[in-house]
Amino acid sequence: MRPGSRTAVALALLGPVAASGAIAQQASGLPTAAASQGPHISLITIGPGPVIWELFGHNMIRVMDPAAGIDVAYDWGRFDFGQRNFFWNFLQGRMRYWMARNDPIRTIAYYESVGRSIRIQDLSLTPDQARALAERLDRNAEPDQMFYRYDYYRDNCSTRVRDALDGALDGALERDLTHFPSHSTYRSQTAALTSGRPLWFFGLMLMLGPGADERLDAWQESFIPMELARHLVSVTILDPDGTEAPLVIRSDSIPARSGVVGASRAPEFWTRWFLLGGVVVGGALAWTGWRSGGGKSRGPFVTLAGIWSLLSGLAGFAMVYLWAFTDHTVAYRNENLLQSSVLGLALFGLLAASARGRDTARGVCVMSAAILVASILGLILKVFPGPQQVNGVVLAFFIPANFGMALGAMRAVQSSARTLGPT
Repeated sequence: MRPGSRTAVALALLGPVAASGAIAQQASGLPTAAASQGPHISLITIGPGPVIWELFGHNMIRVMDPAAGIDVAYDWGRFDFGQRNFFWNFLQGRMRYWMARNDPIRTIAYYESVGRSIRIQDLSLTPDQARALAERLDRNAEPDQMFYRYDYYRDNCSTRVRDALDGALDGALERDLTHFPSHSTYRSQTAALTSGRPLWFFGLMLMLGPGADERLDAWQESFIPMELARHLVSVTILDPDGTEAPLVIRSDSIPARSGVVGASRAPEFWTRWFLLGGVVVGGALAWTGWRSGGGKSRGPFVTLAGIWSLLSGLAGFAMVYLWAFTDHTVAYRNENLLQSSVLGLALFGLLAASARGRDTARGVCVMSAAILVASILGLILKVFPGPQQVNGVVLAFFIPANFGMALGAMRAVQSSARTLGPT
């Protein structure tokens, strides 16, 4: 596949776009250097966009050497929906991304035109460091080196930029950033950036296992482009005379246009709302089951319970699949399986049989009770010491829903017993 392949809008840095006068002047007005001083190196950071994969931002390294007629931006964010087996590889956690060269003026103009924030940081590299970095970047863009195995958290467009800069600085970046705890985790960063999209937020919180809850240092947190840009401000390097100097010598920014990204919410905000949602779902299940036990039609309960058990069971199956059969390591050992249980699929089968006229009420009751016991066990685990998976929003939703399901099923058994009568 050639670099000219069709690419996704945000991460692929779409092709030529006419630059507006203001941004073109700002982008082309960055400090220049004579040939004897080597190329000028900048980090360009793009803020979140409106599409789900754009929420995590993007970044690239700009190499500018007017004396040599060079002005190129390198990024590792390329992927192609038309790539062979793309969606299967995505499901398996084996995505193939690549690095490519871009026109920085047109790229910056494009992101300004769609309203995303832009930050340009000029970096203080020695001429030798800048030349070596420029050579490595250009070599990395060649067909035999451009592809890499993408990982959302540990090997993405931002970690590749971070590692390239660290290599140019002889490891100084990693030495600085690993000494600073960030007080965040992969989960907390994901939650913060997706909290404006409640369904995406909840789905990701459900599918992420305990591997997403390890505490990060600033080096690891730099998997987010905006965090890398923030951390670089605190990094110092040694001048040729041996004195400390800041790595970032100049910073320019263009704010995001209002409304480009939905307003974010604190995760606690959504925990309350998903608790309410769980109470509503559980209440509806309990109420329809109670009416069934009171002699009313079992149809509403069977229908509602069937939808609930199918959806929760499929979510449980997805978690099992991610753990057992894919390379998505942050989804392994997910204790949310106790909340959204794969047993829901068995429960759905029993409810489907009930809809066809078979008496499966007792089986429905037993299976619902087993799912509730597992759900409560997930809550009890929180009182034990040791590392904890952060899943409060999942508990808040599933425990009342599973409780209502069990109550409704219990009442439906009473209805079935009265219908059958003594034997």
